[in-house]
Amino acid sequence: MMSAHHSVGGQRDLTSEDPLTSEVEMPDALVVPDSIDRQANLPPSAFECSWTDRAGDVAWVHLAGELDIATAPQLERTLRKSQARARTVVLDLRELVFMDVSGAHAIVNASLRAREAHRRLVVLRGPSHVNRVFALMGSCGYVEFGEVSSLGALIEEERA
Repeated sequence: MMSAHHSVGGQRDLTSEDPLTSEVEMPDALVVPDSIDRQANLPPSAFECSWTDRAGDVAWVHLAGELDIATAPQLERTLRKSQARARTVVLDLRELVFMDVSGAHAIVNASLRAREAHRRLVVLRGPSHVNRVFALMGSCGYVEFGEVSSLGALIEEERA
């Protein structure tokens, strides 16, 4: 049986009448649900990363916006500075709208550095989709999570 496709120099002649696959009908325009379309038109949330000294030997690092591969180096620098000055650093993730694995890696690495230096990094959990990144990475055991309600006791503990 001879193929309808002719071979020229080891290559197939694809101009023959017999198609290899059937054609697929494609719509002229992509229909996107309104909610997705609105999200796509929103500018990305600006990343904010700042820290302040608190009472005693405690520093507070506040994050807002999107923590990703582009912004993780800024977080790493901020955590190194704050960890160099305070025995305990509180990292507040409550205003993050997005975090990828590079952001989570920065936090896990800072937690490990704190433990090696006999210091603490206490992470205030963010929204559930942010917290899920730690769970998916299997890194929850490397990070000390705290609650806002217990921070008063933490500050008192550091003063003692």
